[in-house]
Amino acid sequence: MRWRRSSWDASSEPAWSGKKSLPVFFGWYPLNRQSTGSMRVEQIPPLLRWAGGKRQLLSRLIEFVPQDPPHGTYREPFLGAGCLFFALQPRKAVLSDANAHLISCYEHVRDDWRAVSRCLKLHAGRTSHDHYYKTRTLYNKSPHSASQAARFIYLNKTCFNGIFRVNTKGEFNVPYGWKEPPALPNVEILERASTALKHAVLVSHGFDEALQGAQCNDFVYLDPPYPPLNGTAYFTHYTMSRFTKSDQDRLSSVVKSLDKIGCRVLMTSADIPLIRKLYKGFHFRSLPVTRFITCKAVRHTVREIVITNY
Repeated sequence: MRWRRSSWDASSEPAWSGKKSLPVFFGWYPLNRQSTGSMRVEQIPPLLRWAGGKRQLLSRLIEFVPQDPPHGTYREPFLGAGCLFFALQPRKAVLSDANAHLISCYEHVRDDWRAVSRCLKLHAGRTSHDHYYKTRTLYNKSPHSASQAARFIYLNKTCFNGIFRVNTKGEFNVPYGWKEPPALPNVEILERASTALKHAVLVSHGFDEALQGAQCNDFVYLDPPYPPLNGTAYFTHYTMSRFTKSDQDRLSSVVKSLDKIGCRVLMTSADIPLIRKLYKGFHFRSLPVTRFITCKAVRHTVREIVITNY
């Protein structure tokens, strides 16, 4: 199924500045408020930094979100920092990620954000090079808890480039990033994130299992690990397993299945021939993005592609 492109004109809505609010999209309204024609969704900043995150691209990405489909479930199977989820704040969502540590962090923010906040305040008061490595060691030995969620956020905010990387034993091994003072989420952000997450089902699954329950009229946003931009720069150490070329092929098959059952699909990836070939017949839009794509602290402008079936 190929959806007709919405007649909504992005130029008719004020551009999002990333500071205050976003337009209301396809019947999703600010949580805990009555809907009105002029109601706008107040921004919730992402709790985390994330390699390949969409924070700087968000104002452009919003333009591709359909405004007019029937009510369905928002689904995001490569959650990461969840920039689009926290921007839209849908009333019904299924959020998933193969990284169980990430999902556990969001679950504890949702269920006990006050405890997470208390632990983050302790990290903020002790933060240093030595504290980072002590926290990293403790993190690799500790079970899931509110304290562990706070460690996850603290390490994310102070590690090199916000990367989440594990070794073959599943141990977080990213070095210190000299981010002092760390931009830890405050009480208000944690509370608002908790409220938004209460409207979502959180699961730690691979993308194919996470999308098995998708139905007609659902809106699916996919931001998978990108293929290599130069043949070698392939960041795959996100979990103990690796996201390979065969995974890219399998994802393409899943996306085509979603299209056939009537889901609206929005996807972001690297703008390379492989991706254009895998999604031939879909709509493409290429966008320039500035990123760190090497281990050196050097920014590069690369091109990403927005793919839709509408």
